Amino acid sequence: MKYLLQKCRSEYPDSWQKALDVIESNKDKLPNVRRALILIDKLRNKYPEQLPDFLQDQFLEDLIKLFSFSQFLGDFFVSNPDFLPKLKAIYKKRFMPSDFAVSGWKDGDESGFKRLIRFHHRLHMGRIVLRDICGMDSLLFLTRDVTLLHDAIMSAALKFAEKVMEKRYGKPENSGFCIVDMGKASGFELNYSSDLDVIYVYLSRYGKTSGGTYGSLDNHDYFSLLSEYVTRLVTENTKDGKCFELDLRLRPNGTMGPICNDIEALEEYYTAVARPWERFALLKSRPAAGDLKVTGVEFEKLIMPFVYRKYIDFTLIEEVLRLKELIKAKVSKKLNKIDVKLGEGGIREIEFIVQAFQIIYGGKNKNIRSRNTLIALDKLRRWGFLTESEYETLKESYEFLRRTEHMIQVTHFRQTQTFHPESEEAEELALKMGFVDKERFLSELKKTMNNVHNLFNRFFPTERKKTLSSLTVEDLRRKEFFEPEEIKKFIDYLFNGKVLSAEAQNRLDLMGDTFIDLIFEMPDSKLCMKNLVSFLEKEEGKIYFLSYLKQINTLKVLLMLLSLKDFFIKRFIETPEIMEYLFDPEGIENPRTISAVRETFDFLQNDKLAKNLEEVRVVLRKLLGRTDVETFNRELTNVTDVVLLRVYNEMVPSFAVASLGKFGSREMNVGSDLDLLFIFKDERDKEKDIGLIPSFIEKLRSFGYEVDTRLRPFGEKGEIGFTVKYMRKYFFESARVWERLAYTRFRLVTDGVSFKDEIYGAVDKFLFSQPFSLDTLEEIKGMRERLEKELGKKSLMKYGRGGIVDSEFVAYTYQLFEKKRIGNVYRVLKKVSEQMNRDFYKIFSLLRETETEKRLYGKLIKFRNLDSLMEENRELYLEFFRWIEALVSMPGR
Repeated sequence: MKYLLQKCRSEYPDSWQKALDVIESNKDKLPNVRRALILIDKLRNKYPEQLPDFLQDQFLEDLIKLFSFSQFLGDFFVSNPDFLPKLKAIYKKRFMPSDFAVSGWKDGDESGFKRLIRFHHRLHMGRIVLRDICGMDSLLFLTRDVTLLHDAIMSAALKFAEKVMEKRYGKPENSGFCIVDMGKASGFELNYSSDLDVIYVYLSRYGKTSGGTYGSLDNHDYFSLLSEYVTRLVTENTKDGKCFELDLRLRPNGTMGPICNDIEALEEYYTAVARPWERFALLKSRPAAGDLKVTGVEFEKLIMPFVYRKYIDFTLIEEVLRLKELIKAKVSKKLNKIDVKLGEGGIREIEFIVQAFQIIYGGKNKNIRSRNTLIALDKLRRWGFLTESEYETLKESYEFLRRTEHMIQVTHFRQTQTFHPESEEAEELALKMGFVDKERFLSELKKTMNNVHNLFNRFFPTERKKTLSSLTVEDLRRKEFFEPEEIKKFIDYLFNGKVLSAEAQNRLDLMGDTFIDLIFEMPDSKLCMKNLVSFLEKEEGKIYFLSYLKQINTLKVLLMLLSLKDFFIKRFIETPEIMEYLFDPEGIENPRTISAVRETFDFLQNDKLAKNLEEVRVVLRKLLGRTDVETFNRELTNVTDVVLLRVYNEMVPSFAVASLGKFGSREMNVGSDLDLLFIFKDERDKEKDIGLIPSFIEKLRSFGYEVDTRLRPFGEKGEIGFTVKYMRKYFFESARVWERLAYTRFRLVTDGVSFKDEIYGAVDKFLFSQPFSLDTLEEIKGMRERLEKELGKKSLMKYGRGGIVDSEFVAYTYQLFEKKRIGNVYRVLKKVSEQMNRDFYKIFSLLRETETEKRLYGKLIKFRNLDSLMEENRELYLEFFRWIEALVSMPGR
């Protein structure tokens, strides 16, 4: 290499020395310096006198990098240098699908068209690879572009072929024609050197062509010739090579079947003949060119029930393992080569995991369907089929392995995914992947493939593992359980007690490590096992638990619920039939609005069951990451609103029900009290219906709510129900400043009453008619200090220094100062955050997240930085009161 560089230095004119400078200064970064130098030398022979203008800038360095990576593309651009300015013009642009369209051919000029699509393919692959090696695009966009390029060429080939065929035979009768992408192309994730898997489909065999210079044909014969012609245009080896390979073996009956099929023939085949593996194949199918609106739509309607069954289908697991064994036998013949696609822990194992979940569960849960592997992984994570760590491992591994595969293929554009770890190719591959040496690359590759294979074996166990009952305390300690002895006691109870039948014990026992690993993942393994025992003591619990043993994702979600301190198990014991509806995807995915909650109540016609179900759904949506804490609080409030209004509408009392506290501001948490007020329009209504209030409260308590009425006028000494007039008088004569703070969260729950304007008018006059003075401000600060002193030790997170009440006092004070009742603390703190450019809203949200975790689990698990969080909140609290004090002190207020 040194000699070659010296030779070039001595021969090149001054302007071309720049190219040699680039090579020499980047020799440690270029995967193959010799290849880059040889290709530059060949290019120089095309422009011997002067470095052309289009190579005078950054493009020269990027082109040399491309030459170093790819012999195939380097040879093309050196042989056809006129394409280099075109490459320069497009490689920094992100393309729309229409940008890949092929244009400019002459009808009937077959040789010219073949050359055009081959050159079109090379030019755009040059653009895509350059964007890859220059770090301009992610894997998702790179594979999307490769697929769009192939689809554009197939679409052009079909249009060209149709023109020729229609001239020869005329137009077919009553039928369109469609090219269906299969495999990676269907998910827009083609490799750099992928075969394009396609199926040719036409609408109907019934009909003939209208006739042309060659006569007329039956539809099937016409479309068979059309399919062969399209295939030949793309795959024929001309002097410019092939465009790319087409693989037609995924069609019905493979190479033994006709090259194309109509919808009726496909329906007959997929209904009666197709084998299980073909469901995997059709999972990744997408009409891509031709008649998409009719033939394409009919094809998709046909295959959906074949791919996605209405029931949960576990028979596919055996098919996955069978296919895996076939692949394993094939890979074992490759001696000592590493296969990043088919080897243990390779790309195919990730695809199997994704596709198996989709086929097994996708019939019931449409939300996990996707042809694209990365998008499907994210959906499986969102729907609880994969944990966060499993998702991250599979996603990062997939991206790493796919990039490795691309870098193997990019050199010669051959369909391969193997290399020998001791070869020069491995050294070059390591540099292409951004590693300083082969050893570090191979170490990372081995670690990645081991991680994938371990997950694959976990989802599809093939070897015999220890049974659950045989696990010892030492086994559990090695798995790093915090309290292994306690976990072992619960395991023994499941197998020694009368909780499970012998058959059920056997089924659970066989899960072994798979089950205990799930328990380990839970936030509180001991609590999870304790609640599981209680769950199984109910007959309904046994039935549903055993049905979930093979549904790992559902079992995982159930165990998440059982890890909660008493929230779920309490509601299950009250209404065991909750299990029948709990895992309905729509109930988890759709926001629990008041209208959605009402639908559940109307459908179930069992208010206690509906209330418990909706509350569990709200919590489950939070656990699965569907909601933030603000939405979680609002959805819990929505459930309570519906319950209260159903009780109210059933009794039809004359009083209005209002709320304060977290219920009033729509911020309820698990276990929140209901601070309620009962307001009458006048004394006549009060005398008539005040006796209904205790029974109204009792009905709410029967749903599990704690009702607090102490915030009424004169507290426990005052009457439980009062009129609007009485409320006004109390506000004017007796109410204290702390009550003004409380009433900033006032909300009329039964807002359909005729006198609601009178109620809100009285509240707003109470809140805002008096001037907001420095004395008021000092009294508010004094109240906060007393709460901290009296209750801070008992309830640190709420009342302690920097606790939640700090944020609430900021919200109360801001509303009184601005003379605007907003109610919801989140909304108020968003406004304060914007005005002061500080994180009031963020810190409050984190404190409410911490509170939620404590209420759900009885302890803090993720949010252990409570001290620093509260200290930061106290600083914000003090800063806010300094800010407000300055504003109140301004002249003219």
